[in-house]
Amino acid sequence: MSQWSEAALGEVAEIARSVVEPRDLPPETKYLGLEHLERGGRIIGVATVGSEEVSSSKFEFNAGDILYGKLRPYLGKIAAPEFAGVCSTDILPVRPGHHLERRYLLHFLRQPRMVELANSRATGANLPRLAPKELAKIQIPLPALAEQKRIAAVLDQVDALRAKRREAIALLGVLAQSIFLDMFGDPARNPMGWEQRSFGDLILDGPQNGLYKPAGDYGDGVPILRIDSFQAGELKPASQWRLVNASLLEQERYGLRESDIIINRVNSRSHLGKSVMVGEVPKGSVFESNMMRVRVDPSLARPVFIEQYLQSGFMRRRILESAKDAVNQSSINQQDVKVLPVFVPSMKSQCRFEESLEQIRGGQRKHRAHLATLEELFTSLQHRAFSGTLWDHEATGEAA
Repeated sequence: MSQWSEAALGEVAEIARSVVEPRDLPPETKYLGLEHLERGGRIIGVATVGSEEVSSSKFEFNAGDILYGKLRPYLGKIAAPEFAGVCSTDILPVRPGHHLERRYLLHFLRQPRMVELANSRATGANLPRLAPKELAKIQIPLPALAEQKRIAAVLDQVDALRAKRREAIALLGVLAQSIFLDMFGDPARNPMGWEQRSFGDLILDGPQNGLYKPAGDYGDGVPILRIDSFQAGELKPASQWRLVNASLLEQERYGLRESDIIINRVNSRSHLGKSVMVGEVPKGSVFESNMMRVRVDPSLARPVFIEQYLQSGFMRRRILESAKDAVNQSSINQQDVKVLPVFVPSMKSQCRFEESLEQIRGGQRKHRAHLATLEELFTSLQHRAFSGTLWDHEATGEAA
């Protein structure tokens, strides 16, 4: 790397903030909000100006841009769309110049250390944002353009393998919901005539809202479950959670234990109510304030059954019907959750479902083990790529 030059991002790329008014755009214009970007950059559920009834000013972006989520930079919402459109003003379009390869820049910005750097420069206690001028100051190493393309190609290959593993895990999750519907029927119709009760009747403890901590309390301490630590039915290992300083009293009040159900209570409508069952976690682990914890009475309902029930289309609709909308986010409260209708099959049926689900999760665990290996390889390649040592190991085939 000693032969590579280095430049501030703003010198080799444009942070394009071309403001447009939705009323001046065709309704079929593609629209992306932060809710359409996953951590890691996958784009989900592309909307349009018309379908979202977009009314406020937006930024215009091109197919060659990188979209950088400036709100809560630690989420790492950095994407490379293959289409043009408009985006939320909490997303910064970054347009690489002639001497900067787009995929090279994408991988550089997605590095954990660069995400951490961006987060350290963000301002705002409750909704930390990275100012465009701070993004523009980030220093980026600049090998020759051909070298940038070569580096990007290697990282793209391993990234594609990671994506395939994640897809396999997600497909097994879809299979779990299919088995649920086959065994118990659609909750919207309850075709098998199961007994129906309110969710509150099945709760042993809770709902309990989570722990609020200012940004300065993060970095050391105990693992904290955050909204980016899980998708519906899939919880990241606690080793990948952030750490927070929490007192023993806070750990007791907001602590997590195996079989707890976590429900997202504040988010965009597309993510509101997403839920997960907690597995084995380190002692003292806590959960954040934008979600709530529920402990189900296992003599009435198996937590695994409740987890899948909450992820049904019927429950998603009921949760959204209860939602209170505010600027940029919606919410549900504890009472909204307690009155949700739940049908309750026989315990024997629930246990059979739990056995079937364990087989599926065994397959998911294998895929996650392979994914963890790929993650380690990818992290190593990232470090070597941007320190100029990627090809030092070429003879062993590691970078191929």
